[in-house]
Amino acid sequence: MSASESSEVLGEVDRLQKLAWADRRPSSVPLFIFGALAILSAAFELNDLSAWRLVYWLIAGPTGFLLCAAWYKRHRITTGVGAGRGSYMKTGVVLLVSFIIVIPLWIIALPTIAFALLLIAVRQRNTYLALCAILFGVSGFLVSIFTFDNLLYRLADYFGLFQSASGYFSGATAMVDVLWGVLMTVAGLIAYRREVSVIDA
Repeated sequence: MSASESSEVLGEVDRLQKLAWADRRPSSVPLFIFGALAILSAAFELNDLSAWRLVYWLIAGPTGFLLCAAWYKRHRITTGVGAGRGSYMKTGVVLLVSFIIVIPLWIIALPTIAFALLLIAVRQRNTYLALCAILFGVSGFLVSIFTFDNLLYRLADYFGLFQSASGYFSGATAMVDVLWGVLMTVAGLIAYRREVSVIDA
């Protein structure tokens, strides 16, 4: 085999690897799913069920990984392309068991979920998903200690809106949850466009 033929073969192998990577939807699927779960969490604040928000994430976190596993399983059956390295199913089960056994993890549920997603991203060598997982974990922790709620209140108070003697206004946390979920969904859309562009190239 000549050097030019070898180069062509290697080029074709590289192209097929990129196509398989893009067809897996390695970043967009988990970002869409967890973005939707973040938006749904706002319902607990709007209905005065904020105490149940923690319970929601203890269930929704593992469920998010199981939903990813279900999507990739269906995708593998349809296209023959799996999820790649890292098992969403195993991660979801381990996360659920960890929440049941290790009670202190309840306090840092969102960072724990993000760390589990980061581990999968590292195994897949998926830099984009890893960065999103880190941002998800950091912002999730800040959300849990009401950092963004306080910031939102200060802005509203500065502009003379939603005055409240308690220091908060109704719906602040819900607004933060929705915004947080929308940003994750946007990150998923960016990833999806990137994946599609590789396939269409």
